[in-house]
Amino acid sequence: MPHCNACGREVHPGEMSESFSCPKCKSARIWRCEGCKGKSKEYKCPACGYKGK
Repeated sequence: MPHCNACGREVHPGEMSESFSCPKCKSARIWRCEGCKGKSKEYKCPACGYKGK
């Protein structure tokens, strides 16, 4: 299971989460759970350290 890059909890299938490539390095996959996506919480790329909302 992937983990949310903002809060660290597991992202479950069927959840209204989002997944996208890091806008800066394009090499890492960013996951945001339903709660963090809805609140626009800041995430951090595990590969390059880029922070976004």
